Amino acid sequence: MRLDPSMLRISRQSWVSIGLLLLSVSLMAAGQLCMRRGMLAFGPIESPQAFFNLVWSGIVAPMSIGFVWLGMIVYSIAIMVWLQVLSRMDLSIAFPMMSLSYVLVYLGAALWPALDEAITVGRLAGTGLIMCGVALVAGSRRS
Repeated sequence: MRLDPSMLRISRQSWVSIGLLLLSVSLMAAGQLCMRRGMLAFGPIESPQAFFNLVWSGIVAPMSIGFVWLGMIVYSIAIMVWLQVLSRMDLSIAFPMMSLSYVLVYLGAALWPALDEAITVGRLAGTGLIMCGVALVAGSRRS
């Protein structure tokens, strides 16, 4: 069986779709990191009253939880980009690619000093397994 080089070409539309997918994944990860940073400043939510206080402080003085607001805005933009992805790609391919956000969130949380999350062998191995799974899904083709 001979490999046809035309089978390896990726169309311009496919490149755009891949770019949008990567943008959405990156924005979702950034949004999660920002929301986490904001919630570290607020502290644990241990009761309905604490949740109400968070919401109220965010409405009255949004900068009191600025990172949370920033995270929600970035995440909202990610959703808008994701809708573009869904209009262009098979869900069975696009959705598993969202697993890349786990990798980006883990790396971001480990590298952003304010979040102070640990890099461990187990987490690195899990991240590697996620990337292997993404590679398998990305490499699959419709028959």
